[in-house]
Amino acid sequence: MAIGKKVIMDRQTYTSPSQSLGFLLHQAAIGWRRSLARELRHIGITPVQFFILGSTSRLTKQIGEGPTQKAIAEHTLIDNNVVSQVVRQLEKRGLLVRIRDDADKRAYRLALNDGGRLKLRQAIRVVYSVDEAFFADVMPESTFLHAIGGLSGHRMN
Repeated sequence: MAIGKKVIMDRQTYTSPSQSLGFLLHQAAIGWRRSLARELRHIGITPVQFFILGSTSRLTKQIGEGPTQKAIAEHTLIDNNVVSQVVRQLEKRGLLVRIRDDADKRAYRLALNDGGRLKLRQAIRVVYSVDEAFFADVMPESTFLHAIGGLSGHRMN
């Protein structure tokens, strides 16, 4: 045991994956993702599509112009190739537009159109509902949000 470090898992008494916080976090994340996918299917999008639509909206507000696909990948931690494929799908479905970046002709900037904004509003309601149901029995929301935010690198104030 190192001085100044908390012992999260006692290696001497570890007997199953259910004693590993990492394994439990992984399983919880998969459970949440499955719940989200099941509910978003009713409005015709996937979790990855939601994350891209939502991040496009948020980053546009933050930076004052449409984000690049690279910025979306960095913000969501979704692989660049996956972002590129999903963006093309969303564009074909009329939910967003890709515009060549004036500064870098290889890059595209993304913008939600009316259909994308409507779909995002619908999806946000679904996500709130899924979160409320999935996390209903978790410790006080602010404590849990702070802990998860710290783990993900998003410090909560």
